Amino acid sequence: MADDGWEYSTEGDLDPDLTEEAGYAYWDPPTRRFWTPTVLRIVAAVVIALLVGGVVLAAIT
Repeated sequence: MADDGWEYSTEGDLDPDLTEEAGYAYWDPPTRRFWTPTVLRIVAAVVIALLVGGVVLAAIT
């Protein structure tokens, strides 16, 4: 591979100068609500039940 004049970093986005310039040096991801996974599971179960119920009902009639 030819030298194209760039110096590549092995640190990636962990370079403090780069994160300060980008504006996300002190950014933390939002906290997850404790009930979110439970609600998603309930919604998924209801959707699956409706789909399977529709197929079974169509097969019976």
